[in-house]
Amino acid sequence: AAALEGKATWKNLAKNWGVSFMGNLVGSLLIAFLATHAGTLKATMAGPLSVAVAKSSQPFMQAFYRGILCNWLVCMAVWCANNASDIGSKALAIFLPISGFVALGLEHSVANMFIIPFGMLNGADVTVRAFLLGSILPVTLGNIVGGAVCVAGLYYCALGTKAQV
Repeated sequence: AAALEGKATWKNLAKNWGVSFMGNLVGSLLIAFLATHAGTLKATMAGPLSVAVAKSSQPFMQAFYRGILCNWLVCMAVWCANNASDIGSKALAIFLPISGFVALGLEHSVANMFIIPFGMLNGADVTVRAFLLGSILPVTLGNIVGGAVCVAGLYYCALGTKAQV
């Protein structure tokens, strides 16, 4: 919405997204490595292994649409929390949409940056290609549409000001 309103440049938006994406990827890979070597989830490893395989082997458009729906909910959670005045309201504003995305089995690129490599490090039959092209690419594109179009874009159309861009 800030770029649409002329409060941020498109170049700065792309830079922010790039730095955020790479920071999340590096951090997720580090946590997956540490969690693996710490021996976490040993008793329930079948769950993360099957999740990693499922998330990296779905059809491109299915992952894309799940990414749209997911980030729509995530961005609405952030938007609602920012508009809540007390901590309890903020927590509830985040809890409900995030619980919905988890319960519906939707896809978030940052969550997948952890769970799929975690599964791979623990023996899931997933290639780096399947991780990147079967999950990260379509889900990230869907997350962009969900957040930028379905939340920020609609917000701008409804409430934004028309600035020279």
